[in-house]
Amino acid sequence: MANKDRDFVHLHVHSDFSLLDGCCRVDRLLEKAKSMGMSAMALTDHGNLFGAVSFMKHAERNGIKPIIGCEAYLVTDHKNVERPGRDKHVNYHLGLLAKNFQGYKNLSDLVSDAHVNGFYYRPRTDLEKLSEKAEGLIGFTGCLQGRVPQLLLHDDFEGARKAMGEFVDIFGKENYFVELHSHGIPEQEKIVPGLIQLAQEFDLKLIASNDVHYVNSEDWEPHDALLCIQTGSKIADEKRMRYPGRQFYLKSREEMDALFSEVPESVTNVFAVAEMCELKLPFGENNYPVFSLPVEISSNFSDNASYLLSLCRKGMESRYGAAYLEPDDREEDAEDKAKTIQLSERIDYELGVIDEAGFNDYFLIVADFIVWARGQGIPVGPGRGSGAGCLVAYLLGITDIDPLRFGLLFERFLNPERVSPPDFDIDFCMRRRGEVIEYVREKYGRECVANIVTFGTFGAKMVVRDVARVKDLPFAEADRLAKMVPDDLNVTLEESIKKSPDFRREYENNPIAREIVDVGKVIEGMVRNVGTHAAGVIIADRPLRELVPLTTQDGILTTQFPKDPVEQLGLLKMDFLGLKTLTVISDAEKNLRRTTNHPGFKIEDIPLEDEPTFQLLNEAKTIGVFQLESDGMRRLCRQMTISNVDEIIALIALYRPGPMEWIPDYLKGKEDPSKIKYPHPLLEELCRETYGVMVYQEQVMEAARIIAGYTLGGADILRRAMGKKKPEEMAKQRKAFVAGAKERHEIPEGKANKIFDVLEKFAGYGFNKSHSAAYGIISYQTAYLKANYPVEFMAAALSSELGNSDKVSHFISECSNMDIQVLGPDVNESHEDFTPLPQGDGVGSIRFGLAAVKGVGDAASGVIVSERENAGPYANFNDLAERLDQKAVNKRVLECLVKTGAFDSLGESRVALLADMDRALGEVALRQKDRAAGQENFLDAIGDVSGEPTNRAVEKVPTDATSGTDAEFNALEKLRYEKELLGFYLSGHPVDALHGLAQVACNLHPEDLEILEKRRAFRLCGVVSDCTKRFARRDNRPWARFKLEAKEFVLSINMFPEAFEKYGKNLRDGDTLVVQGEASSSNGEVRISAQQAWVAEVALTRLIRQVGWVIDTKKDVDGFLQTLRSCMDAEPGDTAVKLGLRFAPESIISVEMPESLRLKLTPSLFGKLRAHPAVVGATITFEPLPEMKKRYS
Repeated sequence: MANKDRDFVHLHVHSDFSLLDGCCRVDRLLEKAKSMGMSAMALTDHGNLFGAVSFMKHAERNGIKPIIGCEAYLVTDHKNVERPGRDKHVNYHLGLLAKNFQGYKNLSDLVSDAHVNGFYYRPRTDLEKLSEKAEGLIGFTGCLQGRVPQLLLHDDFEGARKAMGEFVDIFGKENYFVELHSHGIPEQEKIVPGLIQLAQEFDLKLIASNDVHYVNSEDWEPHDALLCIQTGSKIADEKRMRYPGRQFYLKSREEMDALFSEVPESVTNVFAVAEMCELKLPFGENNYPVFSLPVEISSNFSDNASYLLSLCRKGMESRYGAAYLEPDDREEDAEDKAKTIQLSERIDYELGVIDEAGFNDYFLIVADFIVWARGQGIPVGPGRGSGAGCLVAYLLGITDIDPLRFGLLFERFLNPERVSPPDFDIDFCMRRRGEVIEYVREKYGRECVANIVTFGTFGAKMVVRDVARVKDLPFAEADRLAKMVPDDLNVTLEESIKKSPDFRREYENNPIAREIVDVGKVIEGMVRNVGTHAAGVIIADRPLRELVPLTTQDGILTTQFPKDPVEQLGLLKMDFLGLKTLTVISDAEKNLRRTTNHPGFKIEDIPLEDEPTFQLLNEAKTIGVFQLESDGMRRLCRQMTISNVDEIIALIALYRPGPMEWIPDYLKGKEDPSKIKYPHPLLEELCRETYGVMVYQEQVMEAARIIAGYTLGGADILRRAMGKKKPEEMAKQRKAFVAGAKERHEIPEGKANKIFDVLEKFAGYGFNKSHSAAYGIISYQTAYLKANYPVEFMAAALSSELGNSDKVSHFISECSNMDIQVLGPDVNESHEDFTPLPQGDGVGSIRFGLAAVKGVGDAASGVIVSERENAGPYANFNDLAERLDQKAVNKRVLECLVKTGAFDSLGESRVALLADMDRALGEVALRQKDRAAGQENFLDAIGDVSGEPTNRAVEKVPTDATSGTDAEFNALEKLRYEKELLGFYLSGHPVDALHGLAQVACNLHPEDLEILEKRRAFRLCGVVSDCTKRFARRDNRPWARFKLEAKEFVLSINMFPEAFEKYGKNLRDGDTLVVQGEASSSNGEVRISAQQAWVAEVALTRLIRQVGWVIDTKKDVDGFLQTLRSCMDAEPGDTAVKLGLRFAPESIISVEMPESLRLKLTPSLFGKLRAHPAVVGATITFEPLPEMKKRYS
């Protein structure tokens, strides 16, 4: 049977790239075809070529000939493509196969045009376009939705004959086939005689197809679930999209013979069609665009290589202040020219490799758009990845890191002994990245530049939720089942059953869960949705649709092939990455140019030996500093005592899984160089800067060169082999290394093997120094700005997080730590972003940005600021409302501004403004309408008698008894609005109602966590936020994760099941609690677990054991004592009282009150007594924290 199956080819097959319709993962589909002995197969997904390359690769891997095609959507006239109007029969299906590369190019063109120009619900093409692009294509009549079948189904034989003739004219009868289906559907059986008759009339061959939508016969149910996921339906819904029957699977030759026994030639003809198709895609070719020299200089250079050399010469002069030396001018013994000779020789070497590999145009293209970006004032990163090791890139301005200064290697970027396309990943300012991409589109042609597609797939958790929904399982049950799936990256359902006891138990004992999981096993890993690569952009030397099919995502031209296939087809992929930190640096530069005496300040001009910067790093004040703001990094900054930029670079390389184990050795070596152990004396100079630890991949490469005589290209191959740990390659490399060590330095075999082992260990975890150096410089720059221009820097950092209230709150807390006051929004002072307000010799303050107020946004804030800058400050609320268009700045925007105090400086009550807003805005709207209609008031038109125009209406909003600021929100209401709209508390904090007891109660602070080594008990008081209830994997018991916002910091806390059972009812967002528990640290990770949680007012009253009052004897002592005694009589309790009588600043006599004189000290009573004029101080003693439970290993 296997041999017979080789002669049958499925020509109508849908993979999961027929989105949410095809239920065939490409790998499983072809593995099944291989097991059935099939020799070839076609892929004909609905309207796209998304999976074409993946299908080809998997087919070749399985020894199956791939045939690329598509089931296109066809309309019968061009007008129907260009206009959305259509009836239900306009979109016909049409099967297409590519016979050869010309056919592939035409198919790509057709599919691209359908997506880019003909998309309306579906990507549609028409007969006119089809006729233009038919060369190299094979066409089929198609399934029941085909044009000819539809006409036959509706008893229009003459129409079918006419349509058949049109298709024959387009394809030629040798390339057009009549397709027969047999899925047990009456409509299919009805049209078979008509199809056969037309085939005879036009002398066309019949082919048998099965319209494959799933691999195995039993997969009809997952396919049905997939359709429901696509349409948002439930399986139980009667009126929904569903396939008739269960026959759309990959059938064997034997099954097809049985189905088409009356027309056996239709089964044998398919092999002949497959033999007509011989498509080879041009993998490995170079289709990079050619860089066109500017017309005014093109005659000066023989080719692009000579132009590239001239740019490098200029770059050498501007970067190093030295002129390039021709080979004849390089005298070996000229010490004064040593650096210049070194530079010139490296330029020649790098340009030689670049030219030999054919990458001259690549470098010129990249340099061009980076130079353009810098010229437009768009911040560009200093480098990323291995590209920073290229001197040519530094001279061209592509990177901004001196590879000689930092010891970076060109071969790590472009290896002459194993050439692969260079890959510059370039960071741009997040805000203006799009401008650079637009420049590239304009320069190289919009049809030659595209984004890259990505595909989202069904993960294990997602597929459980999706299948549960279509099976109408209650959400809570679906959520419970999905949460049992482990959080491991890329975990499968099969692995989840093995790893999670709860999931396995549910699968084994719950029939509904088993059904969901079994269906999900078929669907998981399939394509669920289409997206766009975050940074990748393709640039080609010709219209892209000649090489890859295109689609659009959000109106932007996008390839239908993902990243790897487009690169394999020789297309230039550039990563245009948006880095928020560059935006922060740029904004900080602008801020300080405006607020300081440094109008020409440029970040690249700062010194790299700034002491305040290193002090800031060593004190771990690195919130907002690039790459260094995590708790672990801050802890390491304290331990390291950083004294130069190179140590920042090492810090970034070390703080990662793997290299972290070397941190103690690095720190010991830094503290006491005598303890450094080098792998070999020959490597001492190489490893001195990193205190004996090989932190970087480049050190491994240099070590192989020094010890065993490797070229740097060969050393890079060694490094890669060590990283991949392939036994055969490693044995080969070890042999070469040992032999080289013996030949060069007479190192014995045993010692050489030990050195090789050391290098192998480091190579597995070593970091790319070029990348670390580039990012280390950005870290230094942000630290420099924070240390030297704190207000300007923090304003920029806040502005970068306008849409992230958590981050804004985090940075505002850091401002507080830095004694920088963040002022609320103000319609006359605020800009769209956060604005620095320096104050002479003081630290200064920052004014809240209008765009950061929730409900205001960029557009409205821009209108408010623009009008103020053009026509002056606003006199009051009515003045602002009168001057602005209410469509741009509507009632909702104004309410948000009022609630957050943006009009407070104008002396207007928030309560009054809100109460009278509808009336005020109504009157303003009427006046604006009158003016628009030309009905201005006569006096307004002519002005007053002095000849000056009258002022705008600026009367204050009329208020009754609530005028002015007397009637205002109560403190908690004001704070609630601030939290809701600003994301944090600005004018105070809810714990202020506890009169300072909340701060005294807290015995744990973020800085304590940075140095926490083991376990400690804690007590905290703050406001609960972001509380989420979860379920334990082991026993499904509830627990919670929440944030506790103390006055000066926020901590994330877990409350696990045992505690949650007792105290979970107290965890409500917005409530003020006292929380007790345990903080622990393990492997640099800190965990805070709550074991008790009480309402703060009650808890503090219970927890205060003793209060001490310090009384000034020169003030009303008797009055205080009478008040205290009356409180004791009215509210007796358990709090002991102690008095301190102050007769002079250094003379205080303590008096213990009798046991009988105790009181119930509530926070409000504490506040009342603390406010008495005689009281100059107070001390509080809380109940000790409970002892921590012992842990047993």
